[in-house]
Amino acid sequence: MNSKEIFKNVLDLRFTERLPVAVESGGAWALNTSGLTLQKAIEAEPEAIADILYRAYTDAGSDLVWSMAGYNNLIVGALGGKITFRAKGTPEILEPLLKKPSDVDTLNTDAILDDPMIKKMLEVTAALAKKTAEKHYLALTRWGPFTLAGLLYGVENCMRDIRKDPEGVRHILDWAGDLFLAYVDGYIRAGVEIVQLAEPTASGDMISLKHFKEFALPAFQKVCTALHKKKVKIAIHICGNINNRLDLIADMGADYASIDYKVDLKNARAAFDGKIAFMGNMDPVSIMQQGSVDEVRAACRDCIDRAGGGAGFILAPGCDLPPTTPLENVRAMTELARGYRF
Repeated sequence: MNSKEIFKNVLDLRFTERLPVAVESGGAWALNTSGLTLQKAIEAEPEAIADILYRAYTDAGSDLVWSMAGYNNLIVGALGGKITFRAKGTPEILEPLLKKPSDVDTLNTDAILDDPMIKKMLEVTAALAKKTAEKHYLALTRWGPFTLAGLLYGVENCMRDIRKDPEGVRHILDWAGDLFLAYVDGYIRAGVEIVQLAEPTASGDMISLKHFKEFALPAFQKVCTALHKKKVKIAIHICGNINNRLDLIADMGADYASIDYKVDLKNARAAFDGKIAFMGNMDPVSIMQQGSVDEVRAACRDCIDRAGGGAGFILAPGCDLPPTTPLENVRAMTELARGYRF
């Protein structure tokens, strides 16, 4: 079985002939393997970037290939917001685009697909889709509606208005969900088969369980319902501690959840078993970037043990790989998984 067949089986909650394994996002890391920053990559020819990304993920042994991960904030720039590229890492938003919730009504979502950098990413995606074909799933990660709403309005403003102006926040969230769907539709038409909602501000470190239920979860369910109609697989990644909301995530409509290192995989197994697949969760910094090869292997074995040995588990880092993560550490993870038999 090839990587795509193995990954399909794990998403269908069937046992696989070996343990599935994947890099989580890692766009800046993948480009850095060829000495490129995100800013330089967006200036290069699409076919050349597609080749670099495909080789980076497949040479490392990942069962997933990601399309242009790391460019999440470009959508804010396409809408007129101020962003800047950093020497390392991902583009940064300099200030909120929205001053008040009703400002979303003045924004033109059609502008995003006319943005030159987004057009370039779609061209890279189409080129990557030809390379992955039937061998690998081509995956996309972009800010989900809750995090996108916070970045447009300001995270502090959004958290404050959850209490002071809840209807205003819901208005932004509803608009952000529509924006997300319009944005990822271009990537789906270019060949993406898995769409991941990246939702760092929906973690227990940022938002209470009560407000997660009232605000974040309905936005996720709306997006998942629409995406399933497009016949793509859906993933959700929430950074931080989500131990108290795993059961809600299991029922939101995603095909798998990507779990941060702060979550006990025993809890994830209990919540997700028989419902959805789950992926994780070595510490991307202290283990994947800074650890030795032996420490990576030990952490991988611990993850496998905690995940419980049943169907539906994918070995992976708990979050996006830092750009300078050693290739030998990524290969230590993937080689251990590829040698594992249930």
